[in-house]
Amino acid sequence: MPGGFPPPPRRGGGGAAVPLLIVGGMVLLVLIGVGAFVLLSGDDDDDPPAITFPSSRSTYTPYTPPSTGTSIEPSPSTSIGGGSDPTSLLSATVRTAKGNTFTRAGTRTESCITRANTKLLSRLRTDPCVGSMYSAVYANPSRTIITSISIAKFSSPSAASRIGNATDAQGWPKLLTPSDASGLPQPRANPAYWTRTWTRGSNVIYAQSYWTHGGATGGRTGSVFATAGELGVEITNTLLWSN
Repeated sequence: MPGGFPPPPRRGGGGAAVPLLIVGGMVLLVLIGVGAFVLLSGDDDDDPPAITFPSSRSTYTPYTPPSTGTSIEPSPSTSIGGGSDPTSLLSATVRTAKGNTFTRAGTRTESCITRANTKLLSRLRTDPCVGSMYSAVYANPSRTIITSISIAKFSSPSAASRIGNATDAQGWPKLLTPSDASGLPQPRANPAYWTRTWTRGSNVIYAQSYWTHGGATGGRTGSVFATAGELGVEITNTLLWSN
């Protein structure tokens, strides 16, 4: 009718069904997702396998120096204490364990300061001697090799060890030659010689050997080196067992 209201919409219910279908579909998707999560998470019940890393710790093996077979020095496992009177050790004759008899060809008792060469003197400023240095000169049985034995005492075994180590830097006593009364020929000036050193307790023992004629000494397998070791070991062992 003219001027009246528009007719009301048709009542079929079709317009409200579409939103309901959309909401229902979303709910269904959410439920499907939750179910899938539950199924997937069920595979994680077992703990993951442990990872083991290899050990990086190393084993230390101490170095043992090889034996050269040329040394006849006394065992370093035993040490001496105060030491006997060196003058009684440096007797007129010394018979070694090898059966050789060495004959004394002179003696000297003197301050370590005046007996030391320049390099040993510098070490003595830090570790001075206790008393004098006692020395004797010996000839081997054939009177072809001369050996000067010197004994010095220090304040402690550690001080003696430091002085003994000075031998590696050519720090040792000045060389002695036979006395004129011995009848042995005097070598030429500044003969070649071997110096060998032993440290026992607070004492340092030097053995310095050279040919009577003053010739070249030879190497560590030569007679001069061996003679210094033979007589030096004998005096050191005597000093060792006399305490």
